[in-house]
Amino acid sequence: MERVSTLQSNQPDGIRLRVFGIGLILALANAYWISVNDLQKAVTHTYMSLFSNAVFTLFVLILLNLLFRRYVPKFALRNPDILVIYIMVVTASTVAGHRMNRVLSMLVQPFWFATPENDWRNLFWRYIPEWFTVKDETALSGFFLGETSFFTRVNLMAWLGPVLYWSAFLIVLFFVLICINAIIRKQLTEHERLTYPITWMPLELGRDPVGFLRNRLMWIGFGIAAAINLLNGLSFQFPFFPNIPVGWTRFTFDEKPWSYMVYTRISFQPFVIGLAYFMPLDLAFSAWFFYFLKKLTQLSLGVTMGWRNLYFDEQAQGAWIALGALALWVGRRHFKRVFVQAFKGRGSIDESKEPMSYRTAILGIAAGVLFLLWFAYKAGFSAWVLLIFLGLFCCSAIGVTKMRSGLGLPVHELLWVDPARTMVTSVGSRAYGPRNLTILSFLYFLNRDQAAHPMPNQFEVFRIGEQSNINTRKLVWAMLITLILAIPATFLIFLTILYKHGADNMAPWLVYIGSESFSRRLQQWLTFPTGPDYATTGFMGIGVAITGFLLAMKMRFLWWPFHPVGYVLGVSPAEMVYIWVPVLISWCLKFAILRYGGLRAYRRALPFFAGLMLGDYSLGCIWSIINAVFKITVYNMGWHPVLS
Repeated sequence: MERVSTLQSNQPDGIRLRVFGIGLILALANAYWISVNDLQKAVTHTYMSLFSNAVFTLFVLILLNLLFRRYVPKFALRNPDILVIYIMVVTASTVAGHRMNRVLSMLVQPFWFATPENDWRNLFWRYIPEWFTVKDETALSGFFLGETSFFTRVNLMAWLGPVLYWSAFLIVLFFVLICINAIIRKQLTEHERLTYPITWMPLELGRDPVGFLRNRLMWIGFGIAAAINLLNGLSFQFPFFPNIPVGWTRFTFDEKPWSYMVYTRISFQPFVIGLAYFMPLDLAFSAWFFYFLKKLTQLSLGVTMGWRNLYFDEQAQGAWIALGALALWVGRRHFKRVFVQAFKGRGSIDESKEPMSYRTAILGIAAGVLFLLWFAYKAGFSAWVLLIFLGLFCCSAIGVTKMRSGLGLPVHELLWVDPARTMVTSVGSRAYGPRNLTILSFLYFLNRDQAAHPMPNQFEVFRIGEQSNINTRKLVWAMLITLILAIPATFLIFLTILYKHGADNMAPWLVYIGSESFSRRLQQWLTFPTGPDYATTGFMGIGVAITGFLLAMKMRFLWWPFHPVGYVLGVSPAEMVYIWVPVLISWCLKFAILRYGGLRAYRRALPFFAGLMLGDYSLGCIWSIINAVFKITVYNMGWHPVLS
């Protein structure tokens, strides 16, 4: 009865203070939980589009709430309340997942790793503002070597300025993305009718928990995945237990001609099989097909032409930019009406369901960009360079948001598909100058990869609020307050842990990410200035052209089997590398179900595949809690190599 009355109410539900308080506590607790596991390379909660920690938190909340409803009803929460808490946890997770740790790596890299050999002191130190990063040797020593406390005067004073400045930068940037989402929401939801596959399970859990938990197929899927995870987790700790090899196995080809294929990974993670079931059939097919075609292309052109570098990364880079640009082009009429209505007062768009008025959203974007330009000015960064960077950043973000929300991408890592690389490749490093290139290198953390990207998560938050009759305008405030608290809190969490254990000992991979930006890119840009790279730019253009061709064929012919997003996923350096086999398995199962059972059978099977995700996620989260509490290495939900 609660579900019916909630959904039929004319007025959206507000957010009660008690719910907001619980949400903040759990959001910050999840930030700590993710941070500990991320630093220790235990369970990777935010790599997949549907965050395992957030789903597990939602699941536990629902189970506890059902007990409260039965025994102490006055403490029970309403179903929309639980979804608000889930939304706040997701918001904090986008920060802790793949953001704060990497910005730390950028801030400590230039001064700690400067040597007479690399000559960083003369190469780019003078372009780094005093307030921008950490220079104090004592503070840097504690960060890398550990065995000390962050809460000393030297460390606190060294980090206070950078933490405040970069927290403000991220809060404003994330707010700009929220405003962009408010403008594009109606176009993508009501005009293009995106289906939001990623939100299916959280919505089903939150709106009708009793019905979801009574489904037998869900518990069958849950039991299968949980049993595999439990057995493999025990085997990981105690080798005398048997294991089921669902983790990845890497096959390396050392002899020609197979060495042209470099290597491939095979895995069978249950949660990926479950998540991929929610993808459209043509996308799932295209994703594994184009990955397989990529390997065959490496083999054939390697044998015939001797080519090893086929610029697949650059093709993916161009393709993602094309997807974002096409999304803006398709919605151009809507965006024109938005501007007319916002500033001329003429228009017929109903803004009552929007997260904010269009005028507020546009002014918010303008104010946010002005702040970021001020930030750039203080850093000595040219305004035109920042505007190009933000344009490419937002374009790819819109592309990821539309493709994930419409097609249910299980992962969108977009490894090394970043605006700085596109900018330098297109016109060369000489065009920007050493100061701009230096500051640009500090922004590498934003786009080193796009897993846990805030924009698609924010966009799906609005869908969850709309479908659950939650006031989305109040959700914006909940998200903003969560960000304002979670961003500096996550800085504090990471710094506290790293000063205790040392980045060199605990997180050498974190050090490596910083070296990618300064050793492998900035040092080469400044030491060997380049002009335009026409070959690389040409392959970006090939990516744009192939994407456009596939999209045109898809829109013109219903029978066309290849999806443009599948091409992007297949050729990208990370997306299908780990998960192409489970995506293939899921596609085969879904194809058979639709072929022999029809749409009805497909819908009936949804809870089973949701159960695969929930079972794998639940046991994986339990292992990660053990890791966070007892500081022991645990089974990583199929991301570990197969146990021998």
